[in-house]
Amino acid sequence: MQSDTLLILNPASAAGATGRRQAALIAEIEACLGPVAVEVTRQPGDASRISNAAAIRGVERILVGGGDGTLNEIVTGLMDGVSAGGEPSEASSLEMPILGLLPLGSGWDFARALDMPRDLSAALRLIEQGQTRRVDIGRVEFRDAAGAKRSRFFANEASAGLSGVTVQLVGNLSKRVGPRLGFLLGAVGAILSHRPLDAAVEVDGLSVHEGPLSMIVAANGCYFGAGMKVAPGAAVDDGRLEVVVVRGLSLPRLLFNLPRLVLGLHAGHPSVSFHSARSVSVMPKEFGAPIDLDGESVGTLPMYAEIFPKALRVFAVSGDGL
Repeated sequence: MQSDTLLILNPASAAGATGRRQAALIAEIEACLGPVAVEVTRQPGDASRISNAAAIRGVERILVGGGDGTLNEIVTGLMDGVSAGGEPSEASSLEMPILGLLPLGSGWDFARALDMPRDLSAALRLIEQGQTRRVDIGRVEFRDAAGAKRSRFFANEASAGLSGVTVQLVGNLSKRVGPRLGFLLGAVGAILSHRPLDAAVEVDGLSVHEGPLSMIVAANGCYFGAGMKVAPGAAVDDGRLEVVVVRGLSLPRLLFNLPRLVLGLHAGHPSVSFHSARSVSVMPKEFGAPIDLDGESVGTLPMYAEIFPKALRVFAVSGDGL
């Protein structure tokens, strides 16, 4: 008999700990939720393919067995299926599987924005209770390594500049020293080699910046980098992106202000501005600066990001009942 619940498991998440605990994890999940179908990812793109096929065959709920990168692929697979038939909408969210976020990844930033429990047993009890919440999902257009135009969805954030370079540098650092320290070390490395972009930024079609740019974030959730509160005013269900613009800063000023970013105290800095938006575009004078989506390096600028309100449902502490 086909299970109504699918677990998409990324064995490489949490520095491989998820794969090492696979049998025990499945046993604990089934003890709480009953039988689940399990599909294990082997390479990039698998989670998107699996989630897309699951939605087509009518799976009721998908458990995200990984971190923000795994969630990004699952969201992209689901939203690709919806957007093929038109613009994603709040109504279309009722036709798709509900997502259950399991604390099996490293960063946990989107789930942190939802105040999800870090304990697996608590997360499973929350899913068992069935309370849900509609959340917004972003879509971004960018260039791939060959310069071709691409588009992809994101749950938590799309960013460029220092953050994009940091994600490229983190690599195996987080596996050795943990996700937050790994991101901090990557950020220091990015700062030491930083040269501000020369770019124009438009929010909802209006110019908000033109000139040197150290970082820009289009945030759906308020955290990135394993707990850095980069966008304090962001909410995952308000139908808006919080766009964080960090104008060009020198190396000493970047190093001096890094603790403020980590602690979410950068709101008062004269070189930082925040903008509530339905869409944002970043057009650099020179192409090639890397961008990241949900902590994964995917391509380069230029970038256009937009938000689709309440496009998916997740099991969450504070729900809207649908």
